[in-house]
Amino acid sequence: MGNFVDAKVARLKQGSAIETERFRQAQYLNWCKQKFVPDPCGDEPGYERLVAYFVENLMLDCNSRSATAAGYAQSINKLFEYRNFPIPANPSDRENMTSKLIHMREREENIARRRSPISKEMFVEIANQAFESDRDSAISVVFDWITLGRVAGFRVAEYAQTTQNKIDEFEYASGNRVIKAFIPSDWKFYDKQGCLMTVHSLDGLADPPTKMKLTFRIQKNRQNGQSITFVADDKHPNICPVRAAYRIFLRAKRLGQSDDQPMAVFANHQGITKYLTANKIAEVLQSIAKTCHPDLTRDEIMRFTSHSIRVWAVVLLDEAGMNADFIKSRLRWMGDSYRLYLRDTAVLQAKHISALENSSDEFVKLFGENRTALPDIVPVDDAMGSY
Repeated sequence: MGNFVDAKVARLKQGSAIETERFRQAQYLNWCKQKFVPDPCGDEPGYERLVAYFVENLMLDCNSRSATAAGYAQSINKLFEYRNFPIPANPSDRENMTSKLIHMREREENIARRRSPISKEMFVEIANQAFESDRDSAISVVFDWITLGRVAGFRVAEYAQTTQNKIDEFEYASGNRVIKAFIPSDWKFYDKQGCLMTVHSLDGLADPPTKMKLTFRIQKNRQNGQSITFVADDKHPNICPVRAAYRIFLRAKRLGQSDDQPMAVFANHQGITKYLTANKIAEVLQSIAKTCHPDLTRDEIMRFTSHSIRVWAVVLLDEAGMNADFIKSRLRWMGDSYRLYLRDTAVLQAKHISALENSSDEFVKLFGENRTALPDIVPVDDAMGSY
C-alpha cells in the first residue's frame, strides 16, 4: 500500500511540474507575441538577448526572485530543445546574459536578507549614547557616520577599512594604487559668507560650516570624481549632516591623521587611534538593536550591519515618496537592486496607511535643506577595471 501511495504522489508532483513548465512556456510565447517577435525560437545569437530581456521583465515588472527566473529560463530552454536549437539561457555559461541576470538577482537577495535598515528608535538611542560618551569614542564616531550616511548613503568601503590597523587600497590595471576611503582633501567646508574654510579649530564647532562639498574620489559605479553639496540643518543641529561631517574631519586631525589618510578613526579604551571597520559598526549597531528591540531574534539582530546605513538611506527616501530616478541618482545606484530593500517598507506602508501622511514631514526633518541635493554627473572611469 505504501509503495502505491508513494507512486501516486510522485505522479501528481510530476504532473504539477509539467503544468508549471507549460504555463511558463506559454507566458514566454505570449510575451513574444506582444513584442511582435515573428518566431519565439531560433538558432540566431540574438535569441540569447531576447530571452534575457524576457527574464529582466520578470524581475522588474513582477519582482520575480532568482529561483523563479531560473525556472522560467529552464522551461524556455525546453522549447528550443524541442526544435533542436541551441538553448538561449545556458546556466553553465557564466557569460550568458540570462545567467548573469539570475546570478546578480541571487546576490541581491542574499544582501537583502542579511541587512535591515536602522530604526528610528536605534538612531535616537545611539545619539543619546554618543552625547554621553567621549567625542572620540567608537560610539560617537559611528553616530557621526550614521548622521551623515543617512543622507549620503555611503558604501562602507567609502569610509571604513577592513581591519583597524591597515588602510584599504584599490589597484588599477595599470598598477596605480589609490586609497578607497575619504581623505580630508575630499571634503570642502564653507562658512557663512560662502568662503572656503582653510583654518580649523580642533577643539570644537564654535563657528560651524554652513555647507560642505563632498567628492567621491573613487567609487564602485566608476563615476569617480563625482561631487555632491550638502547644506547645514540649523533647525536640527544635533542631527545636522554637515556638523557631523565637520566633527569627523576635526577628529581625524585631532587624532593625528594626515591629509592623505582616511578620516574614519576612533580612540579605543587605551587611547590608541584605530580605523573604523565594518565589523566595529556592526558590533555597535547590534548592541543598540538589542537595547531598543529586545523582542528581536538573534538572526534579526545579526541583520544590522554596516550596510544598514545605506539601506536606511534608501528606506527614508522611499517612505518620503521620492521616485526611483531620484533615489538612484541621490545614492549613486546604477541598477535597480535598491528595490530589494523596500519590501518590508511596502508591507508596513500597506498596514499603516495613516502613517504615510507624516512621512514627508519626517523626511524634511531628517534631511532638511539637503532633500533635493543630487551628485553631479561625471564620466565613467573605464580604466578602473573590476572593483
